[in-house]
Amino acid sequence: MRIVHLSLHDFRAFPGTFDLPLKNGCNLLLHGENGSGKSSLATALREFLSLEHPFPRPVDPFVHAFAAQPDPVTGNIPPRTPRVEMHFDTAPPPAAIAWSPGHLHPLQLDDGSAPASTTEPQREILAGISRQSGFFDYRTLLRSSFRQGKADLGTQLFTLFVECLLAGFQPDGGARTLGDLWTEVKGAKPRYKYKRQLRRAKSATDFFNSKLGPFLETIRVEANRLLSFFPGHRMEIIRLAHPGCQYSSDTKELLGHRIELEISYAGHVLPKHEEFLNEARLTALGLALFLAAVKLADSNPADAAPLRVLLLDDVLIGLDLSNRVPLLDLLHQEFPNHQIFLFTHDSVWFDIAKGHTGQWGKWAAFSLHAETTAPTLPDIPRLKGNMADLAVAERHLDRDGDLRAAAVYVRSALEARFRNLCKEQGIMVRYNPNPHDVKADALWTALLRRHVERRKEENKRFIDPTLIPRISAVRSAVLNRLSHTGPPALNDPDVRAAIATVKDFQSTTVPFDP
Repeated sequence: MRIVHLSLHDFRAFPGTFDLPLKNGCNLLLHGENGSGKSSLATALREFLSLEHPFPRPVDPFVHAFAAQPDPVTGNIPPRTPRVEMHFDTAPPPAAIAWSPGHLHPLQLDDGSAPASTTEPQREILAGISRQSGFFDYRTLLRSSFRQGKADLGTQLFTLFVECLLAGFQPDGGARTLGDLWTEVKGAKPRYKYKRQLRRAKSATDFFNSKLGPFLETIRVEANRLLSFFPGHRMEIIRLAHPGCQYSSDTKELLGHRIELEISYAGHVLPKHEEFLNEARLTALGLALFLAAVKLADSNPADAAPLRVLLLDDVLIGLDLSNRVPLLDLLHQEFPNHQIFLFTHDSVWFDIAKGHTGQWGKWAAFSLHAETTAPTLPDIPRLKGNMADLAVAERHLDRDGDLRAAAVYVRSALEARFRNLCKEQGIMVRYNPNPHDVKADALWTALLRRHVERRKEENKRFIDPTLIPRISAVRSAVLNRLSHTGPPALNDPDVRAAIATVKDFQSTTVPFDP
């Protein structure tokens, strides 16, 4: 079972509808600059599939912050309706499950308080996915490696592991997750010094301790093995232990809620490893612990059929290139049954990883860009990769009536055609250190200059002359309006004409006269 399509609507950074195709349930390598929407995409995956946070868990708090554009006819402003929809390859056509306003979360048991999003069998499948999946981002990585202020690292690690990283895992393969057991511990806090309440509290903490301690030891052993993928780390996890929780009979406060982590480096035990090790080693250590937990949560590694998701969102910042490629090898060798989502804001690393993962197959590489259309309007995240921009533009028009989003993809397709032609035909433009910063106006001017020169020198045409006024009209009627202050005054016929023009431009041979 794999995720083959993810659709977001009015969710966090995404105004309108955003589609992420995952052909054949491929793994995803995603590049996105800060503010491009990749963290919103990671949030959608985590919140949809994770048991980390309690229920009820409505989708409404994740609504896109900016108001929708007024209807061009009535002037009414439609409400934003956040929605996340996942398509799985469990049936032809793929089975779809949605998380939408007014409905229970897909993982929430049907209690009659609102319409359910899933059937009971679907909930069981999603719960199984959650228990074998892992979601890790840079902020979580920092909490695993660095003391925040004057906080005790052991207490910080306990909160991170029990309430976040390991909350959805079943430490012994039983029916209850570690998060369930921790909830029982917190619920058993005695209000008075009655023996019955103290016995209940002790029973809950003893059971919790009996499950967490052995689980941490297995994680320690596995994490040490995974550290071997990082060259020259010279570290060993000597101890990863839980001293045991208990409620004080005098104060009724919970004691012992900490995880003790001892690290040796080059054979020497470090009393405060977080203050001695550099960021690259702390990153490798945090990743090894997390990936060990995810690997151990796999109830049956020999069965490739169930879906397991592994999301790593910008967690490689602290690693140099010599340690980043080994991490790719680790993921490839140790997690062959997981559908992996690897996000980064580093464009250089993205290009390296794209070449590396492209050799393995089952990977797609996309770039996510935040397109600015007007100073008073929100950016539109745009996906760039092995997909047709014009097809996406038509979907925005036909399905959502979203003229602005459609125009953004038209602009992308036209600029890509300009850029590719200049590269293929050896047309020089004004130098810019970053070729992607060369503006469309400069590219189009250079193409027209070549057209005029060819007419003068060879009496031949370079661009189909019937397309030149059409392209100019597209730039005037559609693209320039995206750059004006205030809402762009777009209309449906102009955007559709722009799509037809760019299609013709893409299919026309250049030079037009051989």
